[in-house]
Amino acid sequence: MKYFLDTNILIDLVTMRAPFGKVAAQLFETAKKEKWELFSSAISITTTHYILSRSLDNRSATEVIGKILDLLTIVPADSSMLRRAVSHPISDYEDAVQFECAASIKGVDGFITRNKKDFKHASIPVFAPEEVLF
Repeated sequence: MKYFLDTNILIDLVTMRAPFGKVAAQLFETAKKEKWELFSSAISITTTHYILSRSLDNRSATEVIGKILDLLTIVPADSSMLRRAVSHPISDYEDAVQFECAASIKGVDGFITRNKKDFKHASIPVFAPEEVLF
């Protein structure tokens, strides 16, 4: 299985934000056990680092990001993706860019987010973390 992870899933994992952190950790454990391929965007990584750096020193935040990078394949956002996101049916620009990154993955099985309602116009399956775990 190939899943793209939205930023909120990464933030839940690294901050163990209640009650979502446990589910995010289960998602990564299941991915390892089941040999899923997990993807995210460079945008998600930089945003996650920013959130972490508000509670950790820069070195510690960077170390956590390094560990996350070992678990994911990062999908770059190129100019054509950014342009498509401008006129995308998904109204939030950042969400549209994330979706374009996910859609660029050959054979992607889904997009995992806690904000499914924001992706109602998605052309690939969108799941809450619990939906792929249970």
